[in-house]
Amino acid sequence: MALAVTILSACPPAAYAASTHSKIEEGIYQLRDGTPVPGIFARGIDISHWQGTIDWDKVAQNDISFVMLGTRYKGQVDPLFRQNAEGAAKAGIQIGIYLYSYATDVAMAEAEADFVLDLIKDYPVSYPVAFDLEDNTQSSLSPQQLAAMVNAFCKKIEDAGYHAILYANDYWLANRIDMSQVNYDVWVARYEKQHAYAAPVMWQATNTGYIDGINGDVDIDFQYKDFSDIIIPDLWRTIGDKTYYYQNYQMQKDTWIHDGTGWFFMRADGQAANGWLTQDNTTYYLDPNTGKMTVGWLADGDGWRYFNTSGAMQTGWIHDGSYWYYLDQNALMQTGWLQDKDTWYFLKESGRMSDGWQQINNIWYYFNSNGAMQTGQQQIGDYWYYLDDNGAMQTGKQQIDGRQYYFDPSGAMQTGSQEIDGNWYYFDESGVMQTGLRQIENRWYYYHEQNGIMMTGWQLINNIWYYFDNSGVMQTGWVGSDAAWYYLNPENGQMYANTQITVDGITYQADENGVCTVIAQDAPSSDTPDMPQPEDKQPPQPGDSSVEPERSDNHSSTYISPFQP
Repeated sequence: MALAVTILSACPPAAYAASTHSKIEEGIYQLRDGTPVPGIFARGIDISHWQGTIDWDKVAQNDISFVMLGTRYKGQVDPLFRQNAEGAAKAGIQIGIYLYSYATDVAMAEAEADFVLDLIKDYPVSYPVAFDLEDNTQSSLSPQQLAAMVNAFCKKIEDAGYHAILYANDYWLANRIDMSQVNYDVWVARYEKQHAYAAPVMWQATNTGYIDGINGDVDIDFQYKDFSDIIIPDLWRTIGDKTYYYQNYQMQKDTWIHDGTGWFFMRADGQAANGWLTQDNTTYYLDPNTGKMTVGWLADGDGWRYFNTSGAMQTGWIHDGSYWYYLDQNALMQTGWLQDKDTWYFLKESGRMSDGWQQINNIWYYFNSNGAMQTGQQQIGDYWYYLDDNGAMQTGKQQIDGRQYYFDPSGAMQTGSQEIDGNWYYFDESGVMQTGLRQIENRWYYYHEQNGIMMTGWQLINNIWYYFDNSGVMQTGWVGSDAAWYYLNPENGQMYANTQITVDGITYQADENGVCTVIAQDAPSSDTPDMPQPEDKQPPQPGDSSVEPERSDNHSSTYISPFQP
């Protein structure tokens, strides 16, 4: 690798700089003697503190794509490692790593791997991490021991997400290390002559190269293999007992990252934050175990909370899927009744906003498509309903704005004739209860002026007597019994009184009570009804009828009620 002292060339560097290990054409470079080396992907260097201060911008302009940085000197971090790593990265040169090993057993090799990982974790390493075996202290070890050390070091490096390789010269690869036990890529060293080792990924071709920006000799390396599809730029790495995230090979700190599965916030120390996190007045929740940002619903000891797609904890109304939910100022999902401004809503046990009909504590309520509780008269589907000021659906007779309506047990407003508590009523097309005389399907009925009940029997209306049968149908013509007969105007049903009338050619006297008697004639018709003389009685007063009305589908005008006047 790098020598302990720098050997200066006898001739000035400029004398051979243009031809030393330079590119002949794309993919082909040459050694110092001009021997072409084909199949080269890129040219790089390996350096340590021995090269002193380096002008990395000049180096980058001299066909140098990568640098393998030495990491250790006398058991400590190479004194120029950080300066070189930062300078190379800033100049756009890709960084690889090597460690000159002094290990003599597996445990020492693993410790060296830990040393390297702890050192390089803060730098954008996009090239391999090499285990350099060449120290004299290792020459007495068996090939199997050396192979075990290689495997131990490289496994730790690869477990952390880097690409581990072995650095050794041709002799060590052929004679010292049991390569049948090593399954890692090789960076071979042989100077100015083609290496014997087959298929290495890199070749250290000289230790006396010249690169503008570096004083003195420098190792020049040829890269055979493209690492871009092997060394992953974006990944999680666990180093020691800590886990970090790298994006474009750089550890992410004090920033949000997305790893393809979700969002995480990486703290200033490079580790994922967890638990509650507030930034710019926005609160997030990060999984306590993984640090993954929560999206959607989260249950904690206080209840349910909701985080939108950006991870921000929500308050107020939120829409999730097909449903609305409400979260209070503490971001807790609400259930039950909710008043928002002047509108009432009802949230189910699941928190979902109710719409449509909802039965709550055995009372029906209606909520529109926006979830707002409705009051007053509402047309819902084909029917009208009445919801009181508290939203409760009403049934039975209801007075609304001074008018009477009727809502059946299902709450639907009724129209037409309706039997309620044994009495009949009539409601027009608007549902309003009718009073007074009403013509219904060519028949006349009378509904009490105060309570709307359909009346039967004799009724005094505007000082005129009418008669309604048990079905409530107003009668015309003759009505009566053996005790007395009355005649009701065929056109309007009004009872004649204090007048003479002629019916079917026969003249009758209707007294002040309406009781009709035949006026004697010389030749009475055989059609004259056999009518007894009326007794001096008044027709029944309103409400005195002993006949209860019975609903009939046959409203016959010829039916005569058997009342007693």
